[in-house]
Amino acid sequence: MCGIIGCVSDRPVAKTLLDGLRRVEYRGYDSAGMVTESGGRLLVRKGAGRVSEIEEKQRLSELPGDVGMAHTRWATHGGVTDRNAHPHLSCDGLVAVVHNGIIENYLELKKELSGSGHKFRSQTDTEVISHLIEVEYRRTKDPLKATTAAMGRLKGQYAIAVMFSDRPGTITGARKDAPLIIGVGDGTMFIASDVLAFIEHTDRTVFLDNKEAAVVTRDGYRLYTAGGREVRRRPTQVAWELSDLSKADFAHYTLKEISEQPQTVVSAALQDSKTLGEFAGLVKRAEPLFITGSGTSYHAGLLMKSRLNREAGIACEAIISGELKEHAGFFGRGSVVVALSQSGETADVLEAVKRAKKKGAKVLSIVNAAGSTLARESDAVLLLNCGPEVGVAATKSFTAQVVVANLVVDSVLGGRPGQGVAEVSQAVRGALGTEAEVKRLASKYARAPDFYFVARGYQTPVALEGALKLKELSYVHAEGMAASELKHGTLALIEKGTPVVVINPSGESHAESLSSAEELRARGADVIGVSDKADEVYTHTIKVQRVPRKLMPVVEVVPLQLLAYHAAVVRKNDPDYPRNLAKSVTVK
Repeated sequence: MCGIIGCVSDRPVAKTLLDGLRRVEYRGYDSAGMVTESGGRLLVRKGAGRVSEIEEKQRLSELPGDVGMAHTRWATHGGVTDRNAHPHLSCDGLVAVVHNGIIENYLELKKELSGSGHKFRSQTDTEVISHLIEVEYRRTKDPLKATTAAMGRLKGQYAIAVMFSDRPGTITGARKDAPLIIGVGDGTMFIASDVLAFIEHTDRTVFLDNKEAAVVTRDGYRLYTAGGREVRRRPTQVAWELSDLSKADFAHYTLKEISEQPQTVVSAALQDSKTLGEFAGLVKRAEPLFITGSGTSYHAGLLMKSRLNREAGIACEAIISGELKEHAGFFGRGSVVVALSQSGETADVLEAVKRAKKKGAKVLSIVNAAGSTLARESDAVLLLNCGPEVGVAATKSFTAQVVVANLVVDSVLGGRPGQGVAEVSQAVRGALGTEAEVKRLASKYARAPDFYFVARGYQTPVALEGALKLKELSYVHAEGMAASELKHGTLALIEKGTPVVVINPSGESHAESLSSAEELRARGADVIGVSDKADEVYTHTIKVQRVPRKLMPVVEVVPLQLLAYHAAVVRKNDPDYPRNLAKSVTVK
């Protein structure tokens, strides 16, 4: 959560910071602010609201100075107010801090600092950091020593960037369990929570490892351990296409990313055969095997589990990352955890991975961000190759995860990984062609108080994903479930006009799902069938192309994504930035 960008240059930085802030706004959009240094003073402008609103009111882009930091917030401690927006200053304006994460012992530190005369202006945990660093800086007169000394006092997780009014041209940074990245340019240096913040200016990056600090100046960077020992690390190049960062002709990033899926399912299948084989070999030999993820990634993991259980005869469990610790007693040498994530920075996933590694388990990841913490902590990595995903609700990353997971299972089975992907790409293009019908259904049902998504067997995770998307974007109560569970409570909630989506491709469970649709229709439900086969039981039919069973979820989910998107638009919600949510859940 929260987006950070800092910049040190030989020219004014405010406009560069503002552009970067807009690029990371998907990480949090409750409030935003900027600080620059000019004439020995730290100049701060900030407020509650979206970045564009704050720029209009406060003209962030007009702040003078060739060093500065900006931040967009997802509120955790303290309400969404102007005062709680970042940056936060120390008492006398000597130190400015922006922060991503949660400081667990902030109340204890705040009480200590207040007792020695410090005055606090906000309700945030972040403000404690600025006062703590001020105390250490007055003692050491050294930005690095002050930052690392503060690290030693903080409990919790954080990525911080720090400026000092009397140290022009310098930003320090530090991280613990939250991402922080340096961008290396020519005469301009960056520090940020996300590569997207500075990718327009440089693709040369340095990823801070956990519990490391950095000093960034316009001439370069230096890395240090929390104990002050210097660390040498050369920049690496990241391959993110700039064209992917614009909305092009689409109204929203979410719709653009849904529409990119005919291409991204193909790029997801482009994996190095040796890496894929090694990954699959570890899966095959695992005793025991766990698959983990959060939200959408968990749903992709359920599909992977289903194929491994049924087709490969491998016993494994798919477990929500936040609950994986309940199974820690099974971790040990020989055990394997497959972690799925778009960002590679999800706090629950990283905590699960660390716990597994401590007990000797191998960690394999399927992730979109190559330099992410998850990728660097893993023993083997397969990348989604689907480019930046700005919309908060995962769309193209889900279908990419399903494709990559299928490659792994195919390799475990000794088959031909990637077979059928070209056919699926065409089928996804066809599913995008249902948009006009889906848009009509969204207009009809967007204000229904409840929505249900049902399926059987391998298709059930698609029902869960369809419900999640509708909840995320439209704020409508939606529930996904196995059709076999309808009689165990849910039928009591069905009344005349209740919309129920039945995901029902032709195949072994088709007839049973039709029977469930009949039961729903008999109780007054409006049944929306998503299938390659029409039937009179459906009140409405969304026709999709039949592809091999293993890849059918990639096709079926597309109209469900479109339904959620258009329902959000009908309800006048911003589908790119749903309320109370952020793209990268870096706090627990």
